[in-house]
Amino acid sequence: MDGLRSTLAAPGRARLIGALVALLGVVLLVVGVVALGGGDSGPSGAAPAPSPSVVTSPASPSRSTGSPSASTSTSPRPTTVSRTTVAPPPRTTAAPPPTSAARAPLTVLNNSTINGLADRAAGEVQNRGWQVAQVGNFAGRLPATTVYYTPGDAAGQSAANELAREFPQIDQVLPRYAGLPPTPAGIVLVVTKDW
Repeated sequence: MDGLRSTLAAPGRARLIGALVALLGVVLLVVGVVALGGGDSGPSGAAPAPSPSVVTSPASPSRSTGSPSASTSTSPRPTTVSRTTVAPPPRTTAAPPPTSAARAPLTVLNNSTINGLADRAAGEVQNRGWQVAQVGNFAGRLPATTVYYTPGDAAGQSAANELAREFPQIDQVLPRYAGLPPTPAGIVLVVTKDW
């Protein structure tokens, strides 16, 4: 009889050990989920790390048991775990301050029969931050308002191009030529009636 008891007890022990291992696995799973999702290991007041939302569903659908006519539920109910995503602060893009090369001093010359045109143009460019070194008249004839720079002077050419971008009345950006009157260092703006 003792042999029969030990033979019957062995399957019972195996079931008991299997149940304990399964219970231990569930406990470890719960501890792991709590440690990963619920623990706050960061300093107080720290923003949570961004992470996407996670949707999980049970491994197998739940079935109702009962009579053969009972319906079987096959649609699992998902469990949603959400975490807050922290967006980075918006970028601000400010226009860079004008460089001194782009604001080189300039001479404004009138090449029209309109009295005071050079003074009016000089006031407009000064209102936009340009330094006017001299205002005067130009005796030659130009077909369009032009800004001149000294050949080989990259800063002067850059300043002339910047002035032309700011004032659409300027039709041409050209290197200085011998027919221009002597002027202070910098660029020369010759305005015509189209200013």
